[in-house]
Amino acid sequence: MEIEGIRALVTGANRGIGRAFVEELLARGAALVHATARDLEELQDLAATDRDRIRPLELDVTDAAGIEELAAATAELDLLINNAGVDCPAAIAGTEGMAEIRRAMEVNYFGVLSMSRAFAPVLARSAHSGIINVGSMASFMHVADNTGYCASKAAQLMLSHGLRHELSVQGTRVVQVLPGFVDTDMGSRFPMPKASPRSIAGAALDGLLVGEDLVLPDRFARMSYEALVTAPERVMRTPDAVVAELVAELLANQPAD
Repeated sequence: MEIEGIRALVTGANRGIGRAFVEELLARGAALVHATARDLEELQDLAATDRDRIRPLELDVTDAAGIEELAAATAELDLLINNAGVDCPAAIAGTEGMAEIRRAMEVNYFGVLSMSRAFAPVLARSAHSGIINVGSMASFMHVADNTGYCASKAAQLMLSHGLRHELSVQGTRVVQVLPGFVDTDMGSRFPMPKASPRSIAGAALDGLLVGEDLVLPDRFARMSYEALVTAPERVMRTPDAVVAELVAELLANQPAD
């Protein structure tokens, strides 16, 4: 599929990678982008950059009824980008944090599932359609004190595999993007070189165009995946130590992208 002339929907479009997706889609000639966020007011400055092609919409990806209503009102769609996500810096075995862990799964997994299920019939009406799910290298590489987030992104990764299989019959491509550390609000607590949101969005769209199923859009993500492939037992047993070594290597060999 081509980007020029398509109609797309981006969740979590108010900032970070989601906003970058909207900007990149417009730069590549998309005809219309439905930019969604939980707070409509947070989309107004983005919408003002192109009133003709950006349609700001209020949407909470944990609201099943709202998702179904939006899907029913969407006559045409070529590309769904499931970007909305939440962090979860809570200990799994702690006495607190269960609500945050459940929230991470509701947004990062069930939100993607609900959006994909609701919009699959809409995408089926397009001659060339696709879904891009924005996950994280944390789906296969543990990040210290963030196990709840890692688990939710791992669930999303498996969901993408299933969607890819099921939706292939209707011609909808499913791309899973696994960024490393990105220069966003969520990534601000990690003191290391980070990839830009725009580079992540660009790599994801490039991957869709060339038929990739899995996109590792930045250098740290590729380093992490290589570590998993070459030394899986070490990554599983001492993930924090492996991440620390990869970060040291990244710091010694900037830039991040």
